[in-house]
Amino acid sequence: MKAPITQVAPLATSRLTAAIAVTVLTGWIAQIDLLKNFAPGMIAMNPFTAGGLLAASAALFLRQPIDAPKKRSIIGQLLAGAIIVMGGLNLLLYRHDVAVLGWLVMSPLADGSLVEVNGARISLGFVLIGASLLSLNWKTARGFRPAEVACAVTAVIAILSLVAYSHYLIGFYTARAYTPASLLTSVSFFLLATGILLARADRGTLAIIVSETAAGMLARRLIPLAILLPILIGALRQTAERAGLYDPTFGAAHSATTFMVLFFAAIWWTTRMLFRIDTNRMLAEAARQKQEEQVRQLNIEKIAAERASQAKDDFLAVLSHELRTPLTPALAAASYLAEHEDLSPQLREEVTAIRTSVQLEARLIDDLLDLTRITRGKIELHLEVVDVHGLLRNSLEIARDNILEKQLDLLVDFGADRHHVWADAVRLQQVFWNLINNAVKFTKRNGRITIRTRNEQGRFVFQITDTGVGIEPEQLDRIFRAFEQGERSISRKFGGLGLGLTISKRLLELQGGAITVHSEGLNRGTSFKLTLASVESPKTASVSGSIADEGPAKSLQLLVVEDHPQTLRVLAALLRKQGHKVLTAEGVQAAIKLLEAERFDGLISDIGLPDGNGCDIMRAAKQRQSLVGIALSGFGMEEDVRRSMDAGFDHHLTKPIDFQELKKFVGTMAMGTNHSAS
Repeated sequence: MKAPITQVAPLATSRLTAAIAVTVLTGWIAQIDLLKNFAPGMIAMNPFTAGGLLAASAALFLRQPIDAPKKRSIIGQLLAGAIIVMGGLNLLLYRHDVAVLGWLVMSPLADGSLVEVNGARISLGFVLIGASLLSLNWKTARGFRPAEVACAVTAVIAILSLVAYSHYLIGFYTARAYTPASLLTSVSFFLLATGILLARADRGTLAIIVSETAAGMLARRLIPLAILLPILIGALRQTAERAGLYDPTFGAAHSATTFMVLFFAAIWWTTRMLFRIDTNRMLAEAARQKQEEQVRQLNIEKIAAERASQAKDDFLAVLSHELRTPLTPALAAASYLAEHEDLSPQLREEVTAIRTSVQLEARLIDDLLDLTRITRGKIELHLEVVDVHGLLRNSLEIARDNILEKQLDLLVDFGADRHHVWADAVRLQQVFWNLINNAVKFTKRNGRITIRTRNEQGRFVFQITDTGVGIEPEQLDRIFRAFEQGERSISRKFGGLGLGLTISKRLLELQGGAITVHSEGLNRGTSFKLTLASVESPKTASVSGSIADEGPAKSLQLLVVEDHPQTLRVLAALLRKQGHKVLTAEGVQAAIKLLEAERFDGLISDIGLPDGNGCDIMRAAKQRQSLVGIALSGFGMEEDVRRSMDAGFDHHLTKPIDFQELKKFVGTMAMGTNHSAS
């Protein structure tokens, strides 16, 4: 990064002045005349002047930057005070014509070159330089900076001397009793004045010069030229006239013309630079406006995409609800009939097939919704210590009928000593059920499924191996992708959307687990390996979201609210067959009227109703009586479950409803409330 001029200029001018002063002092100490004036015949610098300039350059160096250490700044101020004393003493002695002291008047050099006298101008210069260094950071209430005025006066005195040298007027100032300041002294004072002015230029009246504005760039280019051009042109004119190249009249015209040409060139050079900067600024502004327009368009497209995504999610949620609702009476009736003792084996098999088909349809809907939630990062996990062996037993119990139907040989070896993990019990059981269900689905009749658990390096390992259709090696890296199910022929033969493994993998990753797959090829079976970090076995651990089937302790009075007539009729009939007294309503107002007229042990209510919301019924019920609430809904997102629980429901069942599961929840009503969702 380029250093600002307020840092570079003071250091550069102080070092250059110090170099001149040290060179002159070396000349006086070593008696080398050339080092005293840098050129034969030129006026030499007084050694005491050189000492004062060296002190001034040191003071300027010590007072930089503005936040210099306090000790360093104090030393600089002491040097500045000493310079003021030296300059004031010189003025006092020179005014009273006290010339006996050697530092005021010195003898000429060996070649006849004069030595400057520490006269009024040099002494005044030291006083002004010392004062400006001492008051470098001072500012009045109105913003006036004394250091700037002192430096400006010093610079004018130095420039006057430089102009005199460039125009060969130095002899006019020279007298027997007075020798003017040397060229080296004038240059040194000008350098110091410039350095001090720029040291705090960003805080004073010169802030415009050091600014990065067009005005600042213009000032930095033209001000040096305004000072140097007249001096250089005057020096060239006087040199040419003394050499006899032209007379004074032509010299005046020549110098005026030269000044105009050079100054015009300087203005042209500066304006071209400003034009280039302005052009670049306009191009940058156009590019910025174009970029802003692109960003605006991207924001519009982003908002449109978010709206489309939200509309898609809303559509999927509504579609899920509309698809689930007609399945509820079919699944409820099928699940009830499948458990009926008087059912013939053949009819029981048909009813079981109906229940399995409805459950599969519901599972496909759930997979689509789960994929949407996972993709958008909206899936919520309720982590707790879970007994994995308990979850596996539940999953195997769910798949038992299918295993028996296909006459599969099932080998189970729960060899893991540490079989507790930190996970979401419901979601982890979903993963196990999916893996077991896949093994059953893709294994031919009379095949074999092996399930083993073990511990490896502090992790719980679950492995399920089957003798089913297997997976081709080139398909292994795609098996966990959404909608992948190996070959199309497999998809047509076994059905499904190919989402189960995708969802399982993501659910495991969210719980700190991992899953891998291995297969030797088609018809050579498949093996899935699942790992999770194991934890210490607690006194109690969650097994699953299910509830033991205790059966009702007594006949309950239930209020069932459902706007789908077939679902309402089937649920009411099945609950009455369980010995319960059931009243029904198809809307919010009818339900509230029944709540005002009767007392109920439990409320089973659909959430989406024509004239309101099932949550409104639950809130009204809680205000009137104490009962257990079971929410029924085709919406099963985490926020839907949370909304039901916030309204006061104790359980949330997602349609289509398995009547056996509903029966378990109803069976707990006489024993207390157990909050859960399914």
